[in-house]
Amino acid sequence: MVKSIQSREEYEEILSSQKKVVILWTAPWCSHCKAIAPKLDQYEKEYVDLTFIKADIDDLPDVAQDADITGMPTFKFIDEGQLKAHLTGANDAQLLQGIKNLAAITH
Repeated sequence: MVKSIQSREEYEEILSSQKKVVILWTAPWCSHCKAIAPKLDQYEKEYVDLTFIKADIDDLPDVAQDADITGMPTFKFIDEGQLKAHLTGANDAQLLQGIKNLAAITH
């Protein structure tokens, strides 16, 4: 199951890591977020070299504002702290493509 972050410190620690990260910005009242969440759980098992996390805009409103979250669900694809792509909406094909693109980055 994808880990939920609970604080700005956790969020910043993830961003400052040298990891490839997929962040799902969500909210408990967001039906599209609930619909796509099982896919994220599935992809976490398939793409073990990536880190998957969830962030709740209701729990972290200041962080969501800083991350420029304007709609939900929003996915952010991060490599070594740098935003590589983002996706707003529950489009599974686009989500999978974003994950594949992130996984394909080499250094």
